[in-house]
Amino acid sequence: MKFRYGWNSRYPEPDYWDTRTPLYIGTPKFFQLYQDLNAKKLRVFLKGLNGKILDAGCGDGRFIEYADLGVDFSKGMLKRAKSRHKTKAFVRASILSLPFRNKIFSASFTMAILLHIEPEKRKNALKELDRVADNSYNFLSEDLTLAPLMLALLRKSPFKYLSQAIPYIAVFLAFPFDRVKKFETDSSNSVLEKLSYKYM
Repeated sequence: MKFRYGWNSRYPEPDYWDTRTPLYIGTPKFFQLYQDLNAKKLRVFLKGLNGKILDAGCGDGRFIEYADLGVDFSKGMLKRAKSRHKTKAFVRASILSLPFRNKIFSASFTMAILLHIEPEKRKNALKELDRVADNSYNFLSEDLTLAPLMLALLRKSPFKYLSQAIPYIAVFLAFPFDRVKKFETDSSNSVLEKLSYKYM
């Protein structure tokens, strides 16, 4: 089954994100803990990166400890990131037009960022990441957990009247699969082929 993220026309507006936090928008506390458990796989990968690293679309700095510099276009997100990570450097900029020289970074990475960029601009965003870094990595939400897929299935099921309980049920069903599922990463070059059916 191909999972399609919903699109909100306000995603490209920086002020839309000023009061929000990635991955924690309207989700139960248990789901937040679950996301953190699955993020351990991502953290292991990021910890192994060497050289000068860019966190593109850093949000409130959830993964900034693995980067030298964080970029985001939301003032609110950057304000929270700076308050939580005082020793890190941040730049306000769009991932579609990064203010850096070619190949200035050893690696760049994004986490669930492309689904918030206009569909027709996603390939350009990946090309921009490739321009500024020797290696660029795009991490997709479904690489970390099956919970989004479970949520989509449950919302179409006869149990959709249990709307408040669905996030908990989805997490419960996804957990055993996610603990044994291999975490895979994609370079932005290879992920371009997947964009046509995952995000467009």
